[in-house]
Amino acid sequence: MKKTSRKTKTTQLATSRKEVPLSTWLLSAVLVLAPLTAGRLEVGSEPAEPSLRGVLTALFSTGSMLSVAVWGMAMLALAALVWEWARQPAQGDAVPRPARVLMIGLLVCLLAGGVTSVYRWGTLVAWSWWAVTIATAWLFSQRRGEGIVTVIHALAIAGTLAAAFAVREYAQNVREVPNWRVFGTFFNPDFLAGYLCLTLPLTLAVALARSGSVRWLTGFGAWLQAAAILLTGSRFGVICAVLSLVATAVWMVFNRSWNRQRAMLFALFCVALLLTAGLMARPLTQRVTAQAVQAESHSGGFRIWTWKGTLAMAKAHPLLGTGLGTYELAYPRYAQVGFTRLAHNSYLQITAEAGVPALILLLGALATLAWAVVRREGSALAHIADWDARPLRAGLVGAITAGLARNLVDSDWYIFACLLTFWAVVGLMLASSLPQGQEAVTRRLYLAHAVLLLLALPVLTLRMAGALSANAANWNMAQGTPDEEGYRRALRWEPWNGEHLLSLGLLCYGMARAGDTSRVQDAVQSLQEAAQVMPMSKTWYHLGNLYRDVLSDRAKAIEAYRRALEIDPHALRVMVELGKTLEQAGDRRGAEALYQRMLEIEKSVYNRVRAVPELPEVDYAFAYAGLARLAMARHQPEEARKRYADALRILNADRSARENNPMAQALPRPPERERALEELREECERALGQAW
Repeated sequence: MKKTSRKTKTTQLATSRKEVPLSTWLLSAVLVLAPLTAGRLEVGSEPAEPSLRGVLTALFSTGSMLSVAVWGMAMLALAALVWEWARQPAQGDAVPRPARVLMIGLLVCLLAGGVTSVYRWGTLVAWSWWAVTIATAWLFSQRRGEGIVTVIHALAIAGTLAAAFAVREYAQNVREVPNWRVFGTFFNPDFLAGYLCLTLPLTLAVALARSGSVRWLTGFGAWLQAAAILLTGSRFGVICAVLSLVATAVWMVFNRSWNRQRAMLFALFCVALLLTAGLMARPLTQRVTAQAVQAESHSGGFRIWTWKGTLAMAKAHPLLGTGLGTYELAYPRYAQVGFTRLAHNSYLQITAEAGVPALILLLGALATLAWAVVRREGSALAHIADWDARPLRAGLVGAITAGLARNLVDSDWYIFACLLTFWAVVGLMLASSLPQGQEAVTRRLYLAHAVLLLLALPVLTLRMAGALSANAANWNMAQGTPDEEGYRRALRWEPWNGEHLLSLGLLCYGMARAGDTSRVQDAVQSLQEAAQVMPMSKTWYHLGNLYRDVLSDRAKAIEAYRRALEIDPHALRVMVELGKTLEQAGDRRGAEALYQRMLEIEKSVYNRVRAVPELPEVDYAFAYAGLARLAMARHQPEEARKRYADALRILNADRSARENNPMAQALPRPPERERALEELREECERALGQAW
């Protein structure tokens, strides 16, 4: 009897495993890898050791290998698609035809923006992200039976892992910084909160839909995710988490999946969440006290002014935008407050980058999908295998609701992990709500999505190879060994990548400044090409410095600085260098007008509303010192003393912030910048200390 029982159990286990195809496991791996490897922007990361071990370490820690992560997930999605396609599937397509047409239109519209894009290679890479995401979301919509449950479990595991990393980070830092806000594996705390808002309601739904050990394990995972959201200190992240739970509860009322036991468990979770908020939410409570609200009012104000600037950007490019993925390049021309890489609103950013038609197509597709889900709920399956599917669908609704709300105040869809996970949830919602018995051969749809992935993969492959080559060059530079060939190798992979051209130009510029005059022309050529391919204010700024400091050509330097200010009219450091150059050229009137313009900016909303107001903007000190020098030349000693005192006041405030503010200490300055500030301090103290 025992042998028979064991044999029966083995047979049942084998049958269960056969019910979940390999493609589902591959897609589940994509979801688990996404928050661990693709939650960051590919900026500001330390280079990784150019070895397999170094790349893998960076892949799961620093975020500098984002291009490798996206490429790897795209390959897993392609493998899943090919595996299913080879099996000749015959099942109902969960995506309504109107939504499919609108999504095709969206992809075409996003790609068409490359025609007018200010940085075409960047647009092509960003489009490839969307192509991979849409193709993968369709694959998730093809899950059936145990496959749906398997993928939802993968999402719960992914969210729990991301939360565990965040809680560990808090434990490591809380003693030194009691109100530490956790980043986890993400670019900043808000994006971590945005991601966890997608997984929290799903994890809780698994606990509500199941009994036994699975219920308590997933319940603990949901609690851990909620605790991590609190530790991010993201106020709107907490609001969206609550919204996701409310939406989950409302949908369970709608599909009549409540019972007494589930209601008690849901209430128990809410009570545990409130107790956790009282014990662990210091990063959040520090931001909602009256003093904190007053001190951090910049956060909401900064977003509002950023939205105004983004609207101005969209109005200037209503049809095709400035090109997908070009916000950081195009926005400074329209900015009304300080620098930001993202618009803090995905809908506005898509409008500015891809045009109004792209937003209409996106919202139309979302509305069509929402209507299909609502209409199907009455005829959808009540059970998936031995699972009650209704709470699972409620959790999916909660996740989608939170995701849509989060993108109103942050650009979550510009973080690949958040983009992929949101659309995966949409695909799962469609799959779980598909009525039983709807059969249609979808082989041609597999072909269409395979083509979509195959269009994106060459771009992602080139991007990955270029990033690996540039990373090796950056690593060698950090070790004190200039690696010009590394940057040229990166350019052979990505000849249209302005970052590689800029890095090569700066390397040659540094060698020219060190005395190797043979590298001057290489520096000029690389920087000029970088400015043409990827027009950035900082590229023209470096060109201006090169013309002035190496070639002693003040006229070309002034022209380069003015080109930089055309791209970014608020580029304070460019204004400082242009003012110095105008002084050297004897154009005192032009220099004074420029310094006065800087003081106007200091008094404007641009300076009053900043993302990090705790750190003084030291460039204004250069403007005050410049005006002091001009006053001395006009024999106005009292005016000069006043201006020097203003400059020294800013420098002293900056020194105090650097000594006492952990945020300032986490943002070290380059040595050359520190030297310039020390020289300015010496000039101010010398001038104020002498007899007038």
